[in-house]
Amino acid sequence: MNSEAEILKKIDVILEEALKGLKNSRNLTELENNFKVFSGKKGELSLILHSIHSFSPEEKKNIGSKSNFAKKTIEDAYLLRKGELIAVEKSGKAARFIDLTIPGPSIEKIHAHPITAVLEDTVSFFSSMGFEIVEGPEIETTYYNFDALNIPANHPARDVWDTFYLLNGLVARTHTSSVQVRTMERKKPPLRVIAPGRCYRYEAVDATHLFMFNQIEGLYIDENVRLSDLKGILEATVRHLLGAKKTRFRPAFYPFVEPGLDLDIECVFCGGKGCGICKNTGWIEVIPCGMVHPNVFKYAKIDPDKYRGFAFGMGFDRIVMLKYNINDLRYLYQCNLDMLTQF
Repeated sequence: MNSEAEILKKIDVILEEALKGLKNSRNLTELENNFKVFSGKKGELSLILHSIHSFSPEEKKNIGSKSNFAKKTIEDAYLLRKGELIAVEKSGKAARFIDLTIPGPSIEKIHAHPITAVLEDTVSFFSSMGFEIVEGPEIETTYYNFDALNIPANHPARDVWDTFYLLNGLVARTHTSSVQVRTMERKKPPLRVIAPGRCYRYEAVDATHLFMFNQIEGLYIDENVRLSDLKGILEATVRHLLGAKKTRFRPAFYPFVEPGLDLDIECVFCGGKGCGICKNTGWIEVIPCGMVHPNVFKYAKIDPDKYRGFAFGMGFDRIVMLKYNINDLRYLYQCNLDMLTQF
């Protein structure tokens, strides 16, 4: 009969072989077989426990304690390996059994914001006519925002373009016209550019005004530019963007152009019959424009006797309103998906 020491040593060997066998089991069937060999009802540990009746109480205690420890360790290793093999088997089945007839997850329809969509369309349209896209800073000096555009410090037009003045003397630009002068300083004529960007004015917020808005400024300079060129390009622009069939030009005053004009289109809301939006005139002002003032050329060191040009500016958010028949400008900035997903 084996001694206590021999039994304890045998338990160590059984535990070592069991852990190795369980770890190396390649599938659930193999794992179950290995587990039964060492820890099942007829396993090696069970046989040892059934054969210790002839040992002394102290020896029984030592053998039983070590056997139970080995049995618990083997059971824990068995459960851990079983979980691993089940996970592997499930992943293998998922990889092998993919039903390609099941519809995939629906993809939410996405699209550009109305302002972005119309801006991209406008930029593409002007690019097709040879206009270059230029940009300038949104925080400007008073020189570029006012002085170089023929709006000196004592000019009443500064009240019209009231803006946010910063403590360092700079201003939030009131129009992208400031990019005109920067471009004329950097590039020599002939040139055709448009300058899209955000502008800021100290405005009371309502259905047609915000303190921040988008604008596109256009500038065309060459030796033989005429007012008829301005008329043709802008009529083509509103026809492309808004489908405008009826347009008119009215005299208007802007310090940086002479003569100054406003391009109106027939009201898209009432068809020219007169409504609250067009103030019962049947017309909506769309694009202020005109021939570049000689003083602006002088600030940019361009000879006004040799070159002529025209400039125009579109309040771009208003173009979007007219294109989509939106009667409140604030809707475009409220991030209301029920409204924005209509376009």
